[in-house]
Amino acid sequence: MATAIPQNRATFTIWELLAATGGVASRLPDEHLEVVGFVTDSRTVTRASGFVALRGDTFDGHEFLASALERGAGAVVVERGRPVPPGSAAVVEVDDTRVALGLLARAHLRRWRRGSSAGARRRVAAITGSAGKTTTKELAAAILGAVGRCHATSGNLNNLVGVPSVALAIEDEGCAVFELGMSVPGEIDALRRIVEPDVAALLNVGVAHASSFGGSRAEVAREKGALFEGLGRDGVAVVGIDDDAARGQLVRCSESKHVGFGTSPDADVRLVHREPIGTDGARVTLARATESFDVYLPATGAAAALDLAAAVAIADATNGQPIPSSLIAASVRDWRPVTGRCVVTELAGEVLVIDDSYNANPGSMSAALATLMELRSNRSGRAIAVIGSMRELGAISAQAHVTLGHELSRRGVAIAVGCGGEIDATLRAAETDGVQVHSLGDAVEAGAWLVKEVRPGDVVLFKGSRAAGVERALAGLVAHRPAVVRTGSPRT
Repeated sequence: MATAIPQNRATFTIWELLAATGGVASRLPDEHLEVVGFVTDSRTVTRASGFVALRGDTFDGHEFLASALERGAGAVVVERGRPVPPGSAAVVEVDDTRVALGLLARAHLRRWRRGSSAGARRRVAAITGSAGKTTTKELAAAILGAVGRCHATSGNLNNLVGVPSVALAIEDEGCAVFELGMSVPGEIDALRRIVEPDVAALLNVGVAHASSFGGSRAEVAREKGALFEGLGRDGVAVVGIDDDAARGQLVRCSESKHVGFGTSPDADVRLVHREPIGTDGARVTLARATESFDVYLPATGAAAALDLAAAVAIADATNGQPIPSSLIAASVRDWRPVTGRCVVTELAGEVLVIDDSYNANPGSMSAALATLMELRSNRSGRAIAVIGSMRELGAISAQAHVTLGHELSRRGVAIAVGCGGEIDATLRAAETDGVQVHSLGDAVEAGAWLVKEVRPGDVVLFKGSRAAGVERALAGLVAHRPAVVRTGSPRT
C-alpha cells in the first residue's frame, strides 16, 4: 500500500538551495541556475530539477547519480566527498542528504507562509498519535477544504522522507495538514522542526512502536509529545482529553492555547452521541462552545466518531474560528475512509468484510474488534477475525498477544484465523477461552480457508501489522466472492 511521492515544482536559485541546506557547491557551472522541483527517485528527474541522493539500509541514491545527470538534473545534492560523474549539473555537498531534504521543505514552507495575504494567514496543522492519525487527517482536510484549498499528507507519507516530499508540493493552498508518524527516537521532534506547526495535535498514546522506546507507554508519550515543543503564544495544542498520557504532554507548551476533544464534559469539542446506521456509518452528535450539531459519518466504529471530534477541533484551530456546522456536515458526508482503514464492504453471498489491514497495535486491534461486534449484532452469521501479528511491541509483545486472545473471547468473536508468527500465542489464549481458532501459515493460506468456510451472514475482520500482509487474505476471499455493494453511501 505504498503511496506515490507527489511531484513538486518548488523553485530555488542555487544560492537559496545552498542557504537552505547549509551545503557547499563543489561544482557550479551556472551561478544563475534555478532548480525547479526536487525528487529522490532518479527515474522522475526532469530537466532543471534537483535530485537528492538519499541513502537507506537497502539502497543508496548515489548509485543513480549518472541516471539523474543523463535525465538533465539541474543540481544534485550528495553527501560530502561522494564522487559525482561528469556533467553540467551543480553539485551540492551536505553532511546528510535526508536532513537536507527536510531543510529544503522547511524553507519552502516558510516562503509559502510569507505569501499570506492580509487577514488570511496561512497555517499548518500537524497530527500525531498511536491510532487514528490518517482518518483524523483526512477528515480535517475535508472539513478545511469546505472553506478553502487545503494541502494534506498523501496516504502514508508521514516519515522523514514522506513529510518533506509532501511539504515541497504545496503551492497556493491556504492551509496544510500533515500526518506525522514515528518509528525511531527523535522522529517526531525532527518532523515538527520541518513543518513548524501552528496547530499541533496529539490524539492518543498507545504502545505502537514501543520496541524502539523501551517498551514503555511513558516513553512513547514523551516522544509523541515533542510535537508540542516550539508552540508559542500564537500556537494551538489539540489533545485527546480522555487520554491522561496525551493530556500530560501539554505542560510542554504552557504558553499556547489548549483545545481538548473527547467524551469528557470538559472537552472543547465533545462527542455526545453516536447512532450506528446499519453498515453504512453513523449519525454523530458533537458539541462545541454553545452549540451541538449532527453529522452523518460514512464510517463504522466508535473510534471513527472520536476521530471526527478531533478533526473538527483541528480544523477550527487551523481556520482561526469555528467552521459552520453546515459546512462540516456537508464535507464529512462526501468523505470516504482510506483503503485498509476500517473500510466495510458487502461481498456476494451476504458476507460483510471489514478491511482494517493497514496496520495494528493493541489499541487499534481493540477498536477494530468493537467495530466487528457492532456490525455482527445486526446480522445472522458469525464474527470472524482474521488477524496477523502486532509488530514492534518490544518486551510487551508476548503479553500483548496473549491479552488479545482473551479479548477475542470477551468480545464474543466466534472464529479467529491467524496468519502465522506471534499471533499463534493469541490463538492459544483464545482457544483456552472457547473461541474456535485456525492457525494458518500466512495470509494467503488464510484466504484459501475463508473461501471454503465463510457462510452467508458472516462478518469478517481483517487486521494486522503491515508485515503480516493480511490484505492478501481479503484479496483471496474477494476473488471468490466479488464486492457487490460498497457501504458508506450518504444517508440523510
